[in-house]
Amino acid sequence: MSYRSKIRRSVALGGALALTSGLLLATAPLSASAVLPASNYKVTMGALSDIPHTGDTPAGSYIDKDGTYYAQLAAALYGPNDPRWWRFSSGGNFNTSTDNSTINSMPDNANTTTRCNTSPTGLEASPNPANASDQRNYCDLMGVWVDPDTGDWYGLVHNEFTMSPFGEGMHYDAIDYAVSTNQGKDWTIKAHILTSPYSTTRNDTSAFPQQTYYYGEGDPRLYVDTASGYFYVYYNSRSIQKPGVSGTAWNNFEHVARAPMSAKFAPSSWNKWYNGSWSQPGIGGKESNMVPVDAAHPTGYTPVDKEYNPANPGSNDQQVAAGTMPSRSPLNTMNIIYDAYLGLYIGEPEVLDQNVGAPQQFYATDNLVTQKWSLIGDTGSFKTASWYRWMLDAANLTNPYITGKNFQSYFLYGGQPGGQATMSIEQNQMPEQPANVLPVDQNKNYQISAGNNRVLSAVGVTSATTSTAGSTGSGLDSWKFVYGASEGTYTIVNSATGRVLSVASGTTAARAWGAAPITTVSCGAPAVTQQWFIVANTDPATGNATGSYHLVNRYSGLVLALSDAAGRLSETTPTRAWTNGTGNAVGGTRTGAEQTLSFTEAGQPAIDLALGKPTTASSSEVKAGQILTANMATDGNLSTRWSSASADPQWLQVDLGSVQSIGRVKLSWEYAYGKAYQIQTSNDGVNWSTIYSTGAGVGGVQDLKNLTGTGRYVRMYGTTRGTPYGYSLWGFEVYAPADLAAGRPTTASSVQSGTSYTPDLATDGKSNTRWSSAPSDSQWLQVDLGSIQAICEVKLSWESAYAKAYQVQTSNDGTNWATVYMTGNGAGGVEDLKSLNGWGRYVRMIGSTRATGYGYSLWSFEVYRS
Repeated sequence: MSYRSKIRRSVALGGALALTSGLLLATAPLSASAVLPASNYKVTMGALSDIPHTGDTPAGSYIDKDGTYYAQLAAALYGPNDPRWWRFSSGGNFNTSTDNSTINSMPDNANTTTRCNTSPTGLEASPNPANASDQRNYCDLMGVWVDPDTGDWYGLVHNEFTMSPFGEGMHYDAIDYAVSTNQGKDWTIKAHILTSPYSTTRNDTSAFPQQTYYYGEGDPRLYVDTASGYFYVYYNSRSIQKPGVSGTAWNNFEHVARAPMSAKFAPSSWNKWYNGSWSQPGIGGKESNMVPVDAAHPTGYTPVDKEYNPANPGSNDQQVAAGTMPSRSPLNTMNIIYDAYLGLYIGEPEVLDQNVGAPQQFYATDNLVTQKWSLIGDTGSFKTASWYRWMLDAANLTNPYITGKNFQSYFLYGGQPGGQATMSIEQNQMPEQPANVLPVDQNKNYQISAGNNRVLSAVGVTSATTSTAGSTGSGLDSWKFVYGASEGTYTIVNSATGRVLSVASGTTAARAWGAAPITTVSCGAPAVTQQWFIVANTDPATGNATGSYHLVNRYSGLVLALSDAAGRLSETTPTRAWTNGTGNAVGGTRTGAEQTLSFTEAGQPAIDLALGKPTTASSSEVKAGQILTANMATDGNLSTRWSSASADPQWLQVDLGSVQSIGRVKLSWEYAYGKAYQIQTSNDGVNWSTIYSTGAGVGGVQDLKNLTGTGRYVRMYGTTRGTPYGYSLWGFEVYAPADLAAGRPTTASSVQSGTSYTPDLATDGKSNTRWSSAPSDSQWLQVDLGSIQAICEVKLSWESAYAKAYQVQTSNDGTNWATVYMTGNGAGGVEDLKSLNGWGRYVRMIGSTRATGYGYSLWSFEVYRS
């Protein structure tokens, strides 16, 4: 609405848009005084194509509670017969959506004249005595947010009211908010949220005694920030010259205000950015003019004594020249999006030269609290004078708040070629994984837990997911994050099953609130449904990271949430930082803690070797028409089970696919359990060796640890039932031997001076912590296993300071040692020493010759029975 003056009244809403070829565009370094690092960026722009929906505003984009995508545009032109409407399209995404006639045909949407005139601003406005055809208020809907508690639609309303307040042909501006409780059919404009710090009364010469007046708050751009849980609204104001004053008719300033999302646009919740803090109320508060950070403007805003003051004499040009008014802000009418590829918020303002156009500039910041925006590039030979711009993630064309590397930029009106184009901004020497931004290492395993201590878990090899009250120990709650360096997204892979965390493929239902995340098989590049953004949560007081995160699905825009509520143990849901207190069933009992996530390094998970492997049995019970087959005990789903015939003996057997070392078998019995049974292994499925036997089974969960066996086949062989029924197992899990050294007391000959690289860090189960010795020979690391154990394997993971010559020794008493391995030609890296023949309570590495000038350093020291 920036330019809807007399010259705009003849502009048609629509029109063909020119096409250009793809361009590699100009780059610009950050200023040396900028908050962001002084690095070069390059902007790349694809070919222009048409925009399917246009209006006299930028398009708002949002997804409703049922997963339907909506785009929203508005027009409120000034002529007696000019269009004044709020219009909506719906469908898959912005480019494929079609006009929604159900909403658009509602009388007050098709013609907003009455709605605007009877709104809070309209009722306060005054008619123009010089032009009876002017309305008191022209209002546009500009940006919609859907309340996670109720599903109601909330929108910003831009008002242009009290036309020609000094007879000059312009107006005052203010920003209200509106609510629809029936998906946009009807709207109630509730109240003001951002209003001028000065008068908006017609011909108020006491408030504006000089040659200019202040038109108030206009052209809002809504941003919903998942990281902080706040709304940010970027808006502009102008100094307007009164009639008869020569020179530039108006001068534009840029501002920003914010409010917590939990307050749902309430007028008292808004604060304006002023003099370096969020100190001024939205209603009537003062506001700082925002400018790019550079040597002349280190704060990113105009000093208070240089701001517009209605008491200052002179035209706009004269005041700018005298330094009593800032010049037009390069950040004017800026829309923003979070670029997960760069880890930065990207701003796209209106170009300064609105006569012949200019390259579109892009600005960036890493902190919305401090609002320090730095120029990082422009579109080079492509020039624009667009009045309205907006950005969407190019992979979904629905999300206006977070994007991967490629985003779709829309340019509307302004006398230059308009349209849409796919764009990207790259930093020179972009790291493969920006560890300074993202919290995970793709070489490690993590548990994903919520603020309510629920842990994300796969449900066996099925597509389902769930959450548990703590770790299951099965590996099903262990996940790897695989970074998509080309886009800034992650695929999240279950460590036990290899399946990828996702939402259902490409459907409206997959975007509906409460849709359960699933796991899918991934072949090749991940689909958009399988991609996730990691958003680091920030403190709204400082903008600093809090150490917690949100996971945002790239297809749906919803975040992962975990709870103990039946039916939604794991789900995707709109971002929230508060607990629903409305009682509305849409939000239910949802809390912010459910989606506030932490990623805890899990070490190498215990992998269930039997999970999803071919499983057979001596018999299977038929119950209520369903065969309770053997594979139901190895599907990882503890709500399905195998059950045998009611006779002895019975067996359940799994084929692991190859000969494996067996250290643990976990039996989860149904009520029908085995009183006497054996665990047996076999290389050929014919000849069996018993590695465990009992005649006193008690049912429930029997976790049989410290077993010693090898085989391709493992079976439970039941000889005596514990009930009159058969044998029935919810789960039959098989694990390789555990690391005997994990978490055990560990000592060493020395610790590297000035460090905290203590010996316990080699046996803590983590791959990113280490022990390091003094830089001398000889040195040793020793672990106490707690009891005498058979030692068959020792695994050494060396840091770069490794041993050229060393021994592995065992002892029963920690004094008398037997050597089970010795080398004078150590190679460093990971040395997995198998087929050892040792026995002892204590195991140590004793190094006699270093390979480097440093000491001896081990990331991990692992000990196995088999």
